[in-house]
Amino acid sequence: MPSRRTVPAWASAPTALALLLGALLPLAAVATAGPAQAVVHRTDAATAAADADPLSVSIDRLTPSTLKDDPARGTVRVAGTVTNDDTQTWQSLNVYAFIGSTPLTTETELAEAAISDPSAQGGIERITTYGEFATLPDLAPGASADFEIAIPRADLHGDTFGPPTASGVYWFGVQVLGTSADGARDGLADGRARTFLPLVARPGHVKHPVRAAIVVPLRQRVLRQPDGSVASVAHWARELAPGGRLWDLLDFAGGHQVSWLIDPALIDAVKQLADGNAPRSIAPTDGSEQGGKGGTPTQSPSPTHTATVSRSLARTVDPTAATAPAKAWLAHLLPVLKQSPAVYALPYGDLDLSAAARNDPGLYAVARDRGAAALSALGITALPLDVPTTGYVQPDAIRLGESTTPLLLSDRAISGGAPPVATIAGRTVFTTSSLVAAGGPTPGRQVSPVPMRQELLAQASMRLASGAPVLAVLPFDWSAGADAGAAGTDLFNGLDLPWLDLTTVTSAVEPVIERDVDPARLHYPDAELGAELPPTVFHAVSALRASGTTLQSVLPHNDAVAAVVLDDALTSASYTARGGNGASGTAADRSRAVIESQLHSITVTAPPSVTLASDHGKFNATVVNHLDQPVQVKVKAITDGELTVGGSGRLEIPAGRSAGVLLSATAHANGIHHVVLRLTTIDGKPLGSQDAFPIRAAQVSRIIWLFIGGGLGLLFAAIVVRLVRRIRNRLRGGPAVEAP
Repeated sequence: MPSRRTVPAWASAPTALALLLGALLPLAAVATAGPAQAVVHRTDAATAAADADPLSVSIDRLTPSTLKDDPARGTVRVAGTVTNDDTQTWQSLNVYAFIGSTPLTTETELAEAAISDPSAQGGIERITTYGEFATLPDLAPGASADFEIAIPRADLHGDTFGPPTASGVYWFGVQVLGTSADGARDGLADGRARTFLPLVARPGHVKHPVRAAIVVPLRQRVLRQPDGSVASVAHWARELAPGGRLWDLLDFAGGHQVSWLIDPALIDAVKQLADGNAPRSIAPTDGSEQGGKGGTPTQSPSPTHTATVSRSLARTVDPTAATAPAKAWLAHLLPVLKQSPAVYALPYGDLDLSAAARNDPGLYAVARDRGAAALSALGITALPLDVPTTGYVQPDAIRLGESTTPLLLSDRAISGGAPPVATIAGRTVFTTSSLVAAGGPTPGRQVSPVPMRQELLAQASMRLASGAPVLAVLPFDWSAGADAGAAGTDLFNGLDLPWLDLTTVTSAVEPVIERDVDPARLHYPDAELGAELPPTVFHAVSALRASGTTLQSVLPHNDAVAAVVLDDALTSASYTARGGNGASGTAADRSRAVIESQLHSITVTAPPSVTLASDHGKFNATVVNHLDQPVQVKVKAITDGELTVGGSGRLEIPAGRSAGVLLSATAHANGIHHVVLRLTTIDGKPLGSQDAFPIRAAQVSRIIWLFIGGGLGLLFAAIVVRLVRRIRNRLRGGPAVEAP
């Protein structure tokens, strides 16, 4: 249809070209692919045609969710909103329902219909019976109005065909006709929304209902300040409060049969916010008191690094602003999870599986262990499940971690048709519906509850014969919208059907026989490869983990800081961090810089120089602890090989104190030897502080003994000469003569 939107004339030709190209490309994809590949991102011809309409329409309620097989019974009610997206006022607005004449009967037809152009849609007719359409007031630019239409089941037909009675999936929706500001009214739709309406004949006689599972993900970007406190506090406060996305998810799905998919890092972050969002602490965790006795106070102790960090952050938001919403959300969440029969856990931090397989495969096991410990501490029992946010993984990620953890992939991720349950390189894979994940067909709010529900029902009705289950994973950032509780009730009530069994993921796939799939059939788009987290992020994560371990090793009374730093590191490697241009790596680097600065606050100072009076000697060095907690360290000496300096052994330095260290040196050659004193952990890891100085080894002791030995030799020689002369004179009878 021609565009009704008020646009400049120069825009019309490119729009038409875009529509033509958009219409051809998806149809070509459909012609060369199976049902799974036919579902493309709906941003081509269908979206372009929808954007050309001056009025946007949403379907917010639709009851019943399926057509009765008796055309004489019941009433179909549809309600929603019309919004004027144009720059002019639209008048005399009528909202009509429409119904398709021919049902879709295969999944291929359903997939093709999902990407079809709504402006070129044939086989549908408006229902124009008086009283079965709605009239709306004039809409100024940006204004909205609600509508509701009730149509008796017997009137649900067009002028050229009767009420639908054959099993299948029918097109259903609404069209809005209006008069523009210049008085033009041509009978073509100025706004529209469409969805699917299944009809199952004799539903009460279905012996084996289709099993279906709805996976509700609790995923959120977790980013921390360099001091370890949760960042974006104001955003968290909005998300956790009533009306926020995370709160609305609980209102939407709480109490219904869903499969919860949770990132343990999300719950940990909310718990930290509920506890006041304190920064990372190096205080004792073993119940001991801060500080200690011994050592010598430093003359001018440096300020603690915590104060330095606080000044550098210069926060403009109260770190406790989200405390109350976080407490309320946790009180809402924990009973839901503890009572739910289906809770599944992601690796801690929602690890980017494909990027981890490429850059740090060992990180997966770390994230799994950390997630299990975090949920166990909260009393939550969950089964492990790997679910990439987009439904795709690169082939190496199939072998990541334990093969016993199932992997959920989109049916688009396996070329040549995806079985419901597959075994790929020894890994169990469940395939999910890309139709439901993409939401309803354009135009309209595609991923709102009603369109997604109708997509799920449409696909399930197609699988009655095969018995294949339908797994539907909501988008990771999905929002239930306004009045989430009512939307959830409408959605789940619409799934209460005799031919549909809404259950858990595990129960849905349990009866299905696994089929072996060649790993070469895995489809990994170039866009996915480009979206992976870069190697720099994993280098930063590894460095941050190492810094946390080192920091804990110097704190004799803290056994928790390494785990806290690990949590920070794992959230930097998250799927939710994609698209940040390496921001996660930068955040990890900033956190590591804070920890390294804390480690550098412990220093060692050597004397300016040392001279050995012999080949052995001792000298003093000084270790200063500028932290506000006691530390344990060692001093290690590095020499040129011709001098040996013994280490210090274990040193315990109280908070804000210094201690002298007596070291011994042994020289193996004369001369000046250069020595470096380096501060390390107990197991020898450098802490960053070191000091260099010279040691002079003269070895004067040997020279002195030579002189003493020579003098003694002369003395004994003189004595012998004197005795000989005295004896000789006595024998001659002459007087005794003293030796000169």
